[in-house]
Amino acid sequence: MRLITILITTLALLLNMPAAVLASPEKLPVPEIYSEGAILIDITTGQTLFAKDPDKQFEPASTTKIMTALIALEEGTLSDMVTAGPSMQNPKLIQGTRIYLEPGEQMTLSDLLYALLLNSANDAAVAIAEHISGDVQTFAGLMNNKAKEIGALNTTFKNPSGLSEEGHVTTARDLAIIARTAYQNPLLREYVKTKTKIIPRNREGIPTEMYNMNEFIWTEPTVTGMKTGYTSTAGNTYVATAEKDGRALLGVVLKSPTKTAIYTDMRKLLEYGFTNFENVIYKPKGTSLSNLIIHDTPVNLILSEEIVYTREIGSTAPPNISLEILPVASELKEIMKDQVVTTVQVLEEDMVLNSLALKADSTVVPSPQSEKNSLIWAPIILVLSYITYKIHRKITILKRRRRRMARRMAAKR
Repeated sequence: MRLITILITTLALLLNMPAAVLASPEKLPVPEIYSEGAILIDITTGQTLFAKDPDKQFEPASTTKIMTALIALEEGTLSDMVTAGPSMQNPKLIQGTRIYLEPGEQMTLSDLLYALLLNSANDAAVAIAEHISGDVQTFAGLMNNKAKEIGALNTTFKNPSGLSEEGHVTTARDLAIIARTAYQNPLLREYVKTKTKIIPRNREGIPTEMYNMNEFIWTEPTVTGMKTGYTSTAGNTYVATAEKDGRALLGVVLKSPTKTAIYTDMRKLLEYGFTNFENVIYKPKGTSLSNLIIHDTPVNLILSEEIVYTREIGSTAPPNISLEILPVASELKEIMKDQVVTTVQVLEEDMVLNSLALKADSTVVPSPQSEKNSLIWAPIILVLSYITYKIHRKITILKRRRRRMARRMAAKR
């Protein structure tokens, strides 16, 4: 009887528990990973959830091709017909994985991007670079300019493929910045999540089926793409994006000892990020962050979209982000409602995570009376300015005459 009473009481307590308590998974410990450098970020907020030597430089290997594809999509047109050049016979540029392009062979930029991102073809990387910039070195300059523009300041690219070359380096943090920027391009997202693609070719006995070498695309439902890489000096490298329950994460692992290890490490990182963290609203859309005074009328500057931050589930600590409102470009004489006036930057320490527009919440234009007053005062101000100029000029001339007379008197003495 007593046992039955205990069971009934326990069941009643369970039934009255909040659903969130019953459903909440246990937190995972900070993962131990094999890779020498790694980072995990929330794609929406840009905040770092895990890092291991995130600013140490490593070779990126074929994860380089993420930047190559991003530049190609920004500078080229998918329907462009690309003609492979003599470089297709230069083993230094195209060694390793390739689709055996021959000089003169033509293929659309779109098909070359499938070869680049799925098959990881080094000759496709060189053909794309030469199509966009004329040569590999100039294209590498575009890659480096883009890296600096988005804040990947510890990265230097020497080639578009990721083949080992002295000085061709990045960091886990920089590669996450590059991959997050790439993820924001919807076309690139479509390429990296594609499993297979047949590309037409006019020759026989050469690869036509591009097969995605990212194993998680095939086995992990949450993983949405990105890129693997390997060279003997870089080791195994991997960038992966994943989506679950309305959140998106991005992981990077560099210099992993084995191909198996990149997937083991990435699984640990993604599980840790999805299990232990959540996104919450920091500032709702429409929040006023600052104001301006236009013709004695205050105008609020409001958020064009909400600011979200990532925190550990259950944490009550204040957000580890800060906001910086950029100065208004120039003095405004009038303003219209919903006009973008300036930008607010969301920072984690000194790194910019996001930039959002601040818009005016009302319209202020000069009244007809104030314009009329301006017209009345304009000629008066002009006359006064002229009189002031003439008086100043006369005083200057008198001073000059007095100095000349003084010099003459002194000379006579």
